[in-house]
Order: sequence, then structure tokens, then C-alpha cells
Amino acid sequence: MFKGGERLTKDRELLIKDLLIFDAHCDTANVIFDDSSYFIKENKSHLSLDKIKKGGLKAQIFAIYVNPVYSPYRSIKKALLVYNALEQKFFSKGYAVKVTSTSEMKSSISKGKLACWLSLEGGHIIENSTEILEFFYFLGFRSMTLTHTKNTDWADSSGDEPKWDGLNNLGRKIIAKMNNLGMIIDASHASDKTVEDVLEISKMPIMASHSSARTLCDISRNISDNLIKEIAERNGFIGVNFFPGFLKKEINRQVLKNMEKYNEWYQEKIKGVDNPDTLNSAEMKFYTKIVEGNDKVDLNSLIDHIIHISDVGGIDCVGLGSDFDGIPSTPTNLTDVSCYPALVNGLFDRGFRKEEIRKIMGLNLFNFFKIFDK
Repeated sequence: MFKGGERLTKDRELLIKDLLIFDAHCDTANVIFDDSSYFIKENKSHLSLDKIKKGGLKAQIFAIYVNPVYSPYRSIKKALLVYNALEQKFFSKGYAVKVTSTSEMKSSISKGKLACWLSLEGGHIIENSTEILEFFYFLGFRSMTLTHTKNTDWADSSGDEPKWDGLNNLGRKIIAKMNNLGMIIDASHASDKTVEDVLEISKMPIMASHSSARTLCDISRNISDNLIKEIAERNGFIGVNFFPGFLKKEINRQVLKNMEKYNEWYQEKIKGVDNPDTLNSAEMKFYTKIVEGNDKVDLNSLIDHIIHISDVGGIDCVGLGSDFDGIPSTPTNLTDVSCYPALVNGLFDRGFRKEEIRKIMGLNLFNFFKIFDK
């Protein structure tokens, strides 16, 4: 597959100008909610209008993330507040358009507007209710990650000790409801056994929106070759996460070392605290500390994961899952969405052909979403 390809600068420039760049995961909605002074046109986050224009981003899945510390009964409120901030500061001002189908996505792009899909990040948000899941669907949400770093009451997380051996009966009921609604199942953050259970019972393809390859960085948060194959065989999608700690094992070791270093500081911050807002804030500060002094990587480490996933699952299953505004560090030459042309050039340099680059940068994700059009 990777035998060279077009290298003329003119070809590259024309391709970048014409590309559908579509990313499967960002946490910018939470940045907008947390920062009352947030200004979408120009800011220090990974996404802003000037950066979007410079990088050529055309479509983005916006995750509405709720820290599991808000469970069990405060998750819905937090999710709605974050969603409202996105509506008030982003959609209602005409900076972007919320879409729920690929036809709406194409229409938005044709008008020069960023097309925005909505996703729930963390199954705890629906508080064990298929009715609440349906409510979010009617608000315009079209995907949901089953877990985050903690198990839910119905599914095991990759970041927690197994409790249900994958999905329990409630989890199977929720998967069936997502299938019936046409809501996309997102396997990122879920345990291997949870993903295996989903693949066994789901009638629709699934995606792992922001998960890198475990073979190249052996951590539970990344996705195994076996699951890459199974997801791909069922016409699914895998978006590669940009966090260096998920790309290289040695950097992940440095992250873990920093976690140990700052754990006492973190425990002191949360000692005796019950307020989830305070707990969430402390955790976010903790995560900024875990990358202090870490080695740097460039975008070639990311491309290594793209090559591996395409080798294992085929070129049609892989794409972008940046996790921008949700990761505490990035590759040195891929610091925000304005840098996507550098990634395109990097893919050219590694031997990808134009049509393969089109697929990776957004066409694969578009074709995956097209399966769910009603």
C-alpha cells in the first residue's frame, strides 16, 4: 500500500485546499463552558475560527464530557449546561451549524460553516435510563461513548477494575436502544470485554472515536489488533488519538511517573471534598501536571499509528480522533487544528497516495456516518 505517491508541492496544495477534514472527537465544548471569557474567533484553545480556517477543518464531532465524579445524580445537569454553552456561544451566533445527517453536513460545508456533530462522552450521563438516552438523541446527539475512566452501572471501562465482565443486562438493553435509534456506539474508553460484547450484539457498525493502537503503545486505553480487525470487518471506524502519552510507551511511562509524583498533591486537594465542581477542577489541574518534563514527539508518531491501524484493519477504517482540548499535550508540529496541512504533508512524505489521504483526513468518517442516515 505504502509505495510512494504524489510528491509535487502543487498537488499537495491542491489536495489540502480541496480536502474534507473531519475529526471524530474534541472537548472544546467543555472549554467553552469553563471559560466565561471564551471568544470563539480567537483564543488559546485547540479550536478557534482563525485556526479552523487556517487548517481547513470542515466537520467536527463535539463531545459533551461529564466527569464521572458527577455520578450518580448530577451528570445530566452538567451535560445540559455544557451543551447550552455550546449552543449560546457557538451555534446561535452562526459560527457553526449543528448537524444530524451527512446531507446536513454537506449543506453546512457548502455554505462555509463548520459542520458540528454532537456526542455524549460517558454512558453515566444518561443515568441508567433509555428514556434519557432518547431525550439526548432528540436534542441532536448522534453518538455516545459507553464509559469514561470509570465503570458505569452497566459497562466496564478500560480505566477501572472489571465489575460486569463487559456489559450486563442493562448494558445490553442500552445497546439495543442505541441501535433502534440509530445512535452510534463509541467504544473508546471501554474495556476489551465490553467492546467484544458490543460487537457480538450490535446490529450496526461501531466506532472508537479517539483510540490509538495498543501494539505500538501497550496500554489498556488503546485498542488491540484483534478489536481493530473486528471493528473494521463490520464497517466500523477508528480515530487515532493525538495524545503523545497514547502514542509512545516511553512517554506513557513518564506520565505514570508524574502521576505518582503529584498524587500526594492531588489527594490533598480533594481531601474531604464532596463538591463535584471542585473535584473536577482539581482533576483537570492534576492532568496538566502529568505532562511536565515529558519527552516530545512529532506527528510521525501519530502517522505510525495510522499506518498500523490501516495495515491491520484496512485503509477504509482509520481516521482522525484528535481529542483536541481534551489532552494536556500534543505532537510538537500538530499543536491545534491549524496544523492539519502539516499532517497531510507528513502523510505524503510517508508514502500515502492522494486517495488514501482523503480517506484518512475525513472521507472514512463521513462514509461511516452515512450508514446511519435515515
